[in-house]
Amino acid sequence: MSKKLVVSLVCVFVVVAVVLILFWTLFALSSVTVSFQSTLSNLSLTEDEIVEAGQFHYGSCVLFDNKKTAIEKINDKAKEDERFAYIRVVNIETVFPNKYVVHVAERERLFAVRNSENVFICDRDFRVLDVKQDFDATSEDCVLLKGLQIENSEISVGDFLQIKQTYMLKFFSAFLQNNRTLREVVGKFSEAILSTYSDDFTGEQYHQIEINSASGQKFLIKNPDFAFANKVALLYSVESALFSQKTDNDNILDSDGNQIFLIKNEHGEFLPYTQGSDEDKVSLTYSLLEKCQIVVDNLTLSDFVDRTEADIFYYLKQI
Repeated sequence: MSKKLVVSLVCVFVVVAVVLILFWTLFALSSVTVSFQSTLSNLSLTEDEIVEAGQFHYGSCVLFDNKKTAIEKINDKAKEDERFAYIRVVNIETVFPNKYVVHVAERERLFAVRNSENVFICDRDFRVLDVKQDFDATSEDCVLLKGLQIENSEISVGDFLQIKQTYMLKFFSAFLQNNRTLREVVGKFSEAILSTYSDDFTGEQYHQIEINSASGQKFLIKNPDFAFANKVALLYSVESALFSQKTDNDNILDSDGNQIFLIKNEHGEFLPYTQGSDEDKVSLTYSLLEKCQIVVDNLTLSDFVDRTEADIFYYLKQI
């Protein structure tokens, strides 16, 4: 072996050794802290308890450590300690060269889901935060959810409900996209009833959500699997346009002071009047509006017509 080759190999060995030393000393995990991203009402865990649950590998290189494993361990801790049900790990931040910051938030009590035996208090991800024998609307600031199909065979605090209507995992996200806070949504709506319907033209089965407000207003979002956030935006827009307008005695007026007219179709639904026979139009009154449900739907979906999220509309349905 030549002298030059030996020198080259020694240099390479030295470089590799230095890199490894840096990895296992400079980047060796030395400390883990916790940062709370929200105010705490039900989360009573200490920082030390959260860090201990993560079972972090001190001394391992932060560049190659699997932080997902620590997150899973913190989540799974709820099987042993129900207090961990309220914790949501937002992420684990690496602070170079050798520290972790666990960002956590408190899961909020948003849904009350009733089955044959119990009522499960859940957050937006349908993690079970509490199990009750009955639901008391005066003490629980939650949306009572009816018609949810649960596929879990057994359910305990800390479990995630396996639900058939997966669109409900996007329920609160659709409102957040329209600048509505979680507490605002829970304060406005008292219950949501899930069901299905058959499209009049195609015969296809779709989901729908009937939402009732605490003040007595009734709404129906049809096919939330399509343009959910857009339908929520339209729902709020129509509510504001109809319930917040001026009145002339019982008649509702638009922003220009003109009377609002509707037309009733063969299904008994009231749609915005644009043109047609004046004999067919109906004046929108508060007396009529109070008896109606605001329905948000989309144009018929088929393989032959391209639809976008703008292809949605509303109508009033007397109930």
